[in-house]
Amino acid sequence: MVGVNKVLDHSDSMPAKGVSTWGGASQSMQSSKPERLYKVWPGNNKFICGGRVLLGPDARSLYLSTFLIGCPAFTFIINMLIRIKEHEPAYGYGVLLTGIILTFLDFMFLYLTSLGDPGIIPRNARPPEDEECMSTSSMEWISGKSQSLRLPRTKDVVVNGYTVKVKFCDTCKLYRPPRASHCSICNNCVQKFDHHCPWVGQCIGLIVILDEVPD
Repeated sequence: MVGVNKVLDHSDSMPAKGVSTWGGASQSMQSSKPERLYKVWPGNNKFICGGRVLLGPDARSLYLSTFLIGCPAFTFIINMLIRIKEHEPAYGYGVLLTGIILTFLDFMFLYLTSLGDPGIIPRNARPPEDEECMSTSSMEWISGKSQSLRLPRTKDVVVNGYTVKVKFCDTCKLYRPPRASHCSICNNCVQKFDHHCPWVGQCIGLIVILDEVPD
């Protein structure tokens, strides 16, 4: 709204004779338009399709994984098509159909895992307020740029009636939820972080686990 108000203020003043203010107003509106999140993303991830698809920093390994899955799978399918008449057709077509379905599922789960959000926790622009962090037994304090900033390294939170210690992440400027961890490769905090998989070039975290494990 600040940018819009500035444009309206400029339009209130009477322009000089023969001078148009439409060009200046449109430039002010363009300058006040916020940047898309993927353009100012602080992590090491890569984005395609206008920020709709999220990739890991080592997404090139996806080519190798695709080759290692597709090469034997398509070789099997082609051999079945060539030799299917040498055996019982009903049996041969059944095996062929099973191979095609499994190959399709392999590629689908591979790309869903690699091209999705693993559960990245959004960063804070600034550390949390001191009042939020005073209820703690931690004796280790974070040394911030400001001398008045004193944040404990760990904080006690209650989850389902149990007291759990959560750690502060200096990079993301937040207290990580339980079972969350910071991935040094992607440079993001990920919920229920398990590991960074080099075969898919992506972290294995909360969203990936929920998608793959049935209830």
